[in-house]
Amino acid sequence: MGGLIPGSMAVTFSVVGDAKEMHPIVPDEIYRIGYEAIRNACVHSGASRLEVELRYARDLTLRVDENGTGIDPAIADWGNDGHFGLRGMREHAARIGGKLKLGSSSNSGTEIKLIVPGGIIFRKMIPARRSLFTRVRTLFR
Repeated sequence: MGGLIPGSMAVTFSVVGDAKEMHPIVPDEIYRIGYEAIRNACVHSGASRLEVELRYARDLTLRVDENGTGIDPAIADWGNDGHFGLRGMREHAARIGGKLKLGSSSNSGTEIKLIVPGGIIFRKMIPARRSLFTRVRTLFR
């Protein structure tokens, strides 16, 4: 465990790419998914390592990966009775047009990946002058 306090984990967080302006509802939904994935890793996994990555590219990707005990396949598919963690994360992803992928095994831990199509969530940044020119030009076609 390399100097870690027993019961703690090494955490890395990275942002790859340049942040892009998003539709206003999107950041809150991404936060809720990320919060729940991180919380589950801290409370349930017994992991010694947690990696969180937010990647801005053509699409937006949030990846939460830990090296804990994994999730029982029945719970991964349907969630745990009386708990809404995984089910809620899937619902939040669906609200913003995203796809939530879950990979888990007792040998390698759990990876939760949210992929949201950039064409849905990223705001189009068109300079006002060009936008006006484009509109006027289409009138003469």
